[in-house]
Amino acid sequence: MIIKGAYVLKSYKDEPQKLDLKISNGKISKISENLIENDEEIYFFDNKLITPGLVNTHTHVAMSIFRGIAEDLPFNEWLFKTIEPLETKLNDEIVYWATLLSLMEMASNGIVAFCDMYMFENSVAKAVSEFGMKALLTRGLVDLDGNGKGRLKETFELIEKWNEHDNRIFVGLGPHASYSCSINYLKEIANISKINDLVVTMHLFENHWEKERYNLKEILDTGIADNHFLAVHCVHVDSDDLKLLSKFNTFISHNPTSNLKLGNGIAPITDMLKNEINISFGTDGPASNNSLNVLFEARLATLLQKKDNPQHMKIEDVLKMLTVNGYNALKLDGGLIQEGKYADLTIFDLDTPSFFPTKNMKKHLLHSTPKVYATMVNGKFIYIDGKFPTIDSKEVYRQFTNSYKKVIGIEN
Repeated sequence: MIIKGAYVLKSYKDEPQKLDLKISNGKISKISENLIENDEEIYFFDNKLITPGLVNTHTHVAMSIFRGIAEDLPFNEWLFKTIEPLETKLNDEIVYWATLLSLMEMASNGIVAFCDMYMFENSVAKAVSEFGMKALLTRGLVDLDGNGKGRLKETFELIEKWNEHDNRIFVGLGPHASYSCSINYLKEIANISKINDLVVTMHLFENHWEKERYNLKEILDTGIADNHFLAVHCVHVDSDDLKLLSKFNTFISHNPTSNLKLGNGIAPITDMLKNEINISFGTDGPASNNSLNVLFEARLATLLQKKDNPQHMKIEDVLKMLTVNGYNALKLDGGLIQEGKYADLTIFDLDTPSFFPTKNMKKHLLHSTPKVYATMVNGKFIYIDGKFPTIDSKEVYRQFTNSYKKVIGIEN
C-alpha cells in the first residue's frame, strides 16, 4: 500500500514532514514526497500525523476483568485481600476475552507492542496472534507457594509454541517480585535467561517494604540482570541502587499512574536518566490503573519530574521513551520510521482542536489530548477510524461481559 498526504515524524529527533510511505511485506519500502506507483492500494491521510508506534512496556492485560473492583485501597489490601482471591476464578476462556478487550483499548490508544506478565499466557498469545499486535509475553513466576517448577514448565511450553510467532510474539521470563521469589529461584531463572537468551522482567522495589526481604545487591548477585533485564516500577531505589543497575543491561518500565493510585510513591526518573538508564513507560494492569494509555503515562511522568525543574523530561526525550526505548526494552527492532523497518505506526487525527496550532504538533503529542485515528502493526491496520478490522468487537464486548459476571458472581 501507499499512504499519502500525511505529516510524518520519522523519529523523536525529527520534525514532522509531508511525506508518502510505501509499505511492502509488512515493512516500509520507500519514503518520499509525491510517491506515484501503479497497482497499489492507496490511503489518503490528509490532516493526519504519523509517528513510530507507541510501546507499553508493562501490563497485565487480562486484569481488565477486574477494572474498578478494588478502588481506593492500599497496595497490600488491594492485591492480597481483593485481587488474588478473585484470580482463582480465572480460566483460559476468561483470560482470552479479557485480553482481546485490552488489545482493543491499547490499539485505540496507538499502542503497537506491549509486555505482559500474568497467567494463562497461552490464551493471551492466542488473542495477540488473532488481533495482530506485537507482544513480549511472560508467565508470572513465583516459587514461595511451592508451584515454581510448574510455572517454569508453562514458560517452556509457551516458548515452544509461541516464541517468534509471525515476527510479532516473543516469550520471556517473568519472576514476579523479590517478595514472591526465593534467591535460588531467581538464580535458576537467571541461568535459563542466559542459556536461552531470554528477556527477564520483574517488579522491583514497587513498595518500600520490599527491601526488608532482599537488598538490590542480593538480587543482582543471582545473575538475574546479566542478560537483558526489564525492571518494573523501581519507585524505592536510592543513588547506590541506581549505580548498581547502571552496570547491567537494565531497562526500566515507569508506571506512574499505578504507583500513585496504590500509594507507592514517585520513581526518581531524573536520577535514573543521570545514570544513563534506559527508561520506557508502562501502564501496569487495568485493575490498578484502570486505563491502558501510555501517552497519559508519559505526560503524567513528565509533569511529576518537572515539579521542581521545568527543564526535566524534555519533549524529545519523552518521545524517545515512548518509541525507541520501548522497543529496546522489549528487545524488538523498531521505534523509527525508516526504509527497511517494520511498518509499526501510530496515526493521529490533526482535525481536533487540541492539535492547533499545527505548527507545534510534535509538542501537542505530549502536552495536549491527541486523538488516535489508526494503528498499524507489520503493515496491517489493527485499528482505524473507530473500527478493529481483525476481530468482531461486538462479540468481544458480549463475551467479556459474560466473563465478568462469572468472576464477580452475578448470575445473569
